[in-house]
Amino acid sequence: MPGHAPDALLEETLASLRGLLGPDLDRLRVERAVVGIVCSGVLLSDGSGGTAGTPRPEDCCAAFDRRQPPPGAIVGLPVRKLFDPWPEEPYAHSLAVASLCALSAQWLNADRYRAVFDCDALDLVEFKAGMKVVLVGAFHSYIERIKAVAGLDLKVLELRPDALREEDMPFFVPAERAAEVLSAADAVIMTGLTVANGTVEGLLRLARPGAFNVVVGPTGSILPDALFRRGAKMASGCVLTDPGAALDLLSQGASARHLYGRCARKVNLLPR
Repeated sequence: MPGHAPDALLEETLASLRGLLGPDLDRLRVERAVVGIVCSGVLLSDGSGGTAGTPRPEDCCAAFDRRQPPPGAIVGLPVRKLFDPWPEEPYAHSLAVASLCALSAQWLNADRYRAVFDCDALDLVEFKAGMKVVLVGAFHSYIERIKAVAGLDLKVLELRPDALREEDMPFFVPAERAAEVLSAADAVIMTGLTVANGTVEGLLRLARPGAFNVVVGPTGSILPDALFRRGAKMASGCVLTDPGAALDLLSQGASARHLYGRCARKVNLLPR
């Protein structure tokens, strides 16, 4: 995850949230921020919380962004300071995206979208023999589930071949072949980290019209309107039911799967 310029999708989502929240946005402050090993998270002064994937240490070579508050000076700040301007430093960017998820949390419901709670995104994808499925990222539990469907053509688009287990290497496709495999896929399942690292827009542009495109994972728990406008058919993330407990777990190395059933719910959103 190199240095970040503000991307259109995040800016569009922030603009939508400004419209929904009005002056309340300027009053909200950061109560707590955690950079965990797997996921980072924030708790805001209205009690809402959000998470985002923590970047790998090897991706964090960018120089310190002097426009942003240093570590230890985040708590108590107005939340808008985390993305005004959007930070280039990857860990700060992760907290900014987590804040966007926290601001979105109250709107991720059945009043605005077709919402299905407490089930996995894959349970809502109709896999059939002969389908071409592309998984963006070596998401091991998803590889196991998808490859178990008889007659399915699975490809795992990944930057690093060593991210796949040896037995799954037949599914590996290097990232430079993205246009080739995405344009032929019937379903594309991409991790929410693509939202944070700015690649989701390009991936959705490469997907063929009519493909069932899914963005899944806590990093994708933003207001999904901008994703839908770009061709996503479903956004699957999480809503923190007890943000304080969730941040306690993240600070101890928890991933999203450790939160479900304890302090978070899965939510799958589709446009009406």
